[in-house]
Amino acid sequence: MTTNMKLKQLEILLNDFELLSKTALVQMQIVNRLSEDNSIKALYEEAESNEIIMDRLEIKIREEVVFTIFQFNPIAADLRKIITYQDITTNLERVGDMLLNIIHFLKVTDIHHADFDVIRKLIHKMLGAVNEMLRNAIFSFSNRDSHTAYKIIKDDDKVDSLFDQIGISLQETFATKELSKDQIRNIINVNAISHNLERIGDSATNIAEATIYLTEGKDIRHGNEE
Repeated sequence: MTTNMKLKQLEILLNDFELLSKTALVQMQIVNRLSEDNSIKALYEEAESNEIIMDRLEIKIREEVVFTIFQFNPIAADLRKIITYQDITTNLERVGDMLLNIIHFLKVTDIHHADFDVIRKLIHKMLGAVNEMLRNAIFSFSNRDSHTAYKIIKDDDKVDSLFDQIGISLQETFATKELSKDQIRNIINVNAISHNLERIGDSATNIAEATIYLTEGKDIRHGNEE
């Protein structure tokens, strides 16, 4: 196989990754809009369509990774890049699943009820933090920017802290109240929303760690920074 053919195949991987990344960010924008107004029906339809696109892209990229490895027998540097594409693609597909989970919960949750005034502000803070982490994670990989990748890993602590604050606030707000079925449903859904946001933060961290592996050849997963 010629070098030109190999470069063309790597370009195909890059283009599919960019489309997957853009679709994930569009899903995040939909979550942000629905958190302000969950009555926009067109956004739910768009989100379902985006999920199909992301699922298909994940399968396509996985197949392209296998094809590239077997057909081109890439050198170590290229192999590391190809494997990193696969790792990051898997994490972005998971992010898509979790964003769709949040969208489904937002559809049936009244987070604008007075009971959730404090919690809603924390949810919006968490949304903003996770949105920034995801954007930076994609940027760090696309630009081989390990400095930004290290910052993302530190930012995950902020998301974890907000997740804990939401749990505490739910307990403090509702522990002594006699709850209706609607309130119980809203509490469960808000907790699920925050849980999915926390997991998106984890996936953004995984992408950052993969970027560091690609740029520096260091595997820092599980706290291994040696």
